[in-house]
Amino acid sequence: MGKAETILVVDDESAVRHVCAKALTRAGYRVHQACSGIDALRVFDECGDTIDLLLTDMRMPLMTGADLAHRLLGRRKTLKLLCVSGYPGSIGPSPFLDVLPKPFSRDELLGKIREVLDR
Repeated sequence: MGKAETILVVDDESAVRHVCAKALTRAGYRVHQACSGIDALRVFDECGDTIDLLLTDMRMPLMTGADLAHRLLGRRKTLKLLCVSGYPGSIGPSPFLDVLPKPFSRDELLGKIREVLDR
């Protein structure tokens, strides 16, 4: 088996964050979690070289998922991005090519993660 990819899961809803992290860990990914954009920036400062993909909610207090993605892409252009949103039609301009609408199943999450990482 090759290197396990590392995913940074960012969502202000702890239940969503933990369910995603658990599913990803069980699927063999390494996972870091953050409860906000500010927390995600801290995690990226500590572990950014190892993070392959940012999985973030779009709507969060203080910093949107788009703002977070722009800031992290400024630090590393090769970072892969996946947005999850309960309001996928209202995302507007953003760096996200891939959006997974909430609610989603474990299989939909894992399939979309694999699709984005394999690009």
